[in-house]
Amino acid sequence: MAEVIKKAVLAGILVGIGVMINISVDNRYVGALLFSFALLTIIKCELNLYTGKIGFYRSQKPKELAVILLFNLAGVVIPTLGVAVCRKEAYTAIIETSAVKFGHTFTELFVYGVFCGVLMYVASYAKDTVITIFCIMIFILSGYEHCIADFIYLVLNFSVAHLMKFAVILLGNSAGSIATNFLMETKKA
Repeated sequence: MAEVIKKAVLAGILVGIGVMINISVDNRYVGALLFSFALLTIIKCELNLYTGKIGFYRSQKPKELAVILLFNLAGVVIPTLGVAVCRKEAYTAIIETSAVKFGHTFTELFVYGVFCGVLMYVASYAKDTVITIFCIMIFILSGYEHCIADFIYLVLNFSVAHLMKFAVILLGNSAGSIATNFLMETKKA
């Protein structure tokens, strides 16, 4: 289990670095492209990212998925909170982004979570650099929601309503990834 935890923490840290890159650059296309670094590294180094694993739930132990999720969330806080404490403009950007994200309805957040889950499954399944870059850029530029990336917005702008909306994003990511697995599954006749 120690190996699972280490790989989950590092995956979360990489997503946190992606978040900070994305909110730090003025050009949203460049930010979305640079965010791809996180998932490309996670896939290449075979790290544990919940949204990349949940679609493959049949080959995963439920307890292991829960541990991965928990330590992804812990990992993402390290670079995001660290930078937000050091840079006032990063903190302000996180708070402003949080207000926009959690300003959506529960239904919108579930739908955005589902489509992000689809893209995370496709990237994890394909393990192809170009597909991964496009999946990340589409998720960012479309405004889809990723539970691990969004965790810092909950941490720094916490409320019970935001926690409930975060849970909806998590459910959407899971549903989208699992549904994509089901739709891509081929049965032998």
